[in-house]
Amino acid sequence: MATETKQERDRRYSREYRARKRAEAAERARAASDGNPGLMRQSLESSIAAARWLGRADAAAVAQLRMLAAMLDEARAVADTRTALRLHPQLTKALAESGLTPRVRLQLELRASKIQAATADAAVDGAANVTRLPAMSARPPKTRR
Repeated sequence: MATETKQERDRRYSREYRARKRAEAAERARAASDGNPGLMRQSLESSIAAARWLGRADAAAVAQLRMLAAMLDEARAVADTRTALRLHPQLTKALAESGLTPRVRLQLELRASKIQAATADAAVDGAANVTRLPAMSARPPKTRR
């Protein structure tokens, strides 16, 4: 029975570790190169297509979103839960900054409707052919009996 020395054992562990890492990298490359975008990438593309407010000036933000979605799909393809869980908050934050989450979209729509109402009131006030009715006065004070 031959006993291996600590140095031999460390070399064997290093070889096994490097082989494992090469296999994981090859699997990630295979999953990324299959040309089939994952669920997150497909969902992101449909959201970007529906976002009328994203223009050419937002190209870097859109590229970042696509990169994060691709990384997330890749992590899910190789069952790397740890990486996937780290990427979700980053993707959510980037989506919110681009106005692609429901909460932010609702806030933007409410802000736009307030601005639209204010400009409509200003247009009525500035029109020469419109007479404004006086505002109702406050309710008269109650009388004592």
